[in-house]
Amino acid sequence: MAAQAVKKKVVKVAPPPRVAAPLPEGLAAVRDALSALGFAVQVDAESGLTFMFEGGQYYVPAQGDDAAFYHLLFPNFWPLESDEEYGQALFACDAVNREAKLVKLHTVDGDVWAGVEALHAQPQGFVEALPRYLTFVQEAVRAFRDVMLAAQEAEEAEPAQDA
Repeated sequence: MAAQAVKKKVVKVAPPPRVAAPLPEGLAAVRDALSALGFAVQVDAESGLTFMFEGGQYYVPAQGDDAAFYHLLFPNFWPLESDEEYGQALFACDAVNREAKLVKLHTVDGDVWAGVEALHAQPQGFVEALPRYLTFVQEAVRAFRDVMLAAQEAEEAEPAQDA
C-alpha cells in the first residue's frame, strides 16, 4: 500500500482580541489620583500601575482580594554583577532596612529593589501618603548607594595599603 501525499490546507486564525480585565476599584482610584497629580500612569489590569518619578519607574502592583493593602515598588535600581557584589548588597540592604522608615530593600534576580508596604482603609489614604513614601524610598536608595560605594572604595583602597 503506497503512502499517499495528503495536502492539508493551513488556515491561519487570528487570536481573539484580548479583553482587559477591569482594574480593581482601589487601583482605579489610585490611577485617577496619580493622574490628577500630573503623573503619566500606565495601566495593566494584571500587574497594576506604573509611573515615572524623578527618573525612576515605580509600580503599584495589583493585590488581588486585599483592598486595604498597597505596595509601592522601585525595582531594579542596582544591578548585581558578581557574587561578591551580591554579598555586599545583602549587607547594605540589612544596614538600610534597620534604619529606614517603612522601606524594605531586597534582592530579586540579580537586582536590588525597594518597596513600601502599607495598609489603608481607602485608596485616597494611600495617595495622600504617596509623596512621603516616595521620599522614604529615595532616602533608602541613597543610603544603599552610599553603603555600596563605601564598600567598593574600601575594596579598591586595600591593595594600595598592602603595597
